[in-house]
Amino acid sequence: MIIYEQQIIWADEQLTLTNRRALYWKDREALILSDLHLGKAAHFRKNGIPITSEIHLKDLTLLEKLIAHYFPKRIIIVGDLIHAGKNTEVLDFKDFLEKYTAIEFILVRGNHDRLTAQEFDELGLLTVLPHYTLGNITFVHAPLSGSTYQICGHVHPGVSLRLPTQKFVRLPCFVVSPQKIVLPAFSHFTGLDTQFQLEETTQYAILENGIIPIK
Repeated sequence: MIIYEQQIIWADEQLTLTNRRALYWKDREALILSDLHLGKAAHFRKNGIPITSEIHLKDLTLLEKLIAHYFPKRIIIVGDLIHAGKNTEVLDFKDFLEKYTAIEFILVRGNHDRLTAQEFDELGLLTVLPHYTLGNITFVHAPLSGSTYQICGHVHPGVSLRLPTQKFVRLPCFVVSPQKIVLPAFSHFTGLDTQFQLEETTQYAILENGIIPIK
C-alpha cells in the first residue's frame, strides 16, 4: 500500500493529509481520523441486509498499516467509532486495541457512539470525551460555530469531479477552511455529502494514487 501525502500549514501547525482518509500531526505524533462506524456491516446483516464483513476487516487493516507507517503515540478518533450497539465486529476492536497498548487511543464521542462508559472501558477504550484539545486545536465530532481551530468529522464530505468522458466521479475529501478541517469518513462503508460547504475552503479530493487540491 502506497501512502500519498499532502502537507498543509494550518493553525500554525504542519499537518499531513493522506490519501488513506487520515491526517497525521507529526509534532504531536498523532494520527487523526473519523467515522469508522465499526459494526455497521454486522448491524445491517442482523437486519436482513447481506453486507460482507470484508469492509470491516479492510478498515482495520488500513488502520494497522497507517500505524506501522507513522508509529503514532496517540490516535484521535473524532467520533462515530461505533455505528450502533455491540456486535461481533465491535468486539474485534477489543482485540485490535490489545495489540497497541503503547498507543493512547482517544475517542471524541459522536452521535453514533451510544455505548456506556463501562462498555467502552470493557472494550479497552478508556479515554472517551465530548471534545478534546491538543495545543491550539480542538477536536469535536460535528463542526461547531466559533473562531477556535477545530478538526471534526460527521459530515462524510465528498466532491464531484467531471471526467474527460463528461461523466462525474464522486470522491471522499478533506475540507479545509481557515478555522476548520472536516475529515473524510475513514470507513469505506459510508455515503458522501458533496453539498457540504464552508467559507474559504479548499477541498482535497482523495484518489487511490494521490490527493487533488480543489479551491
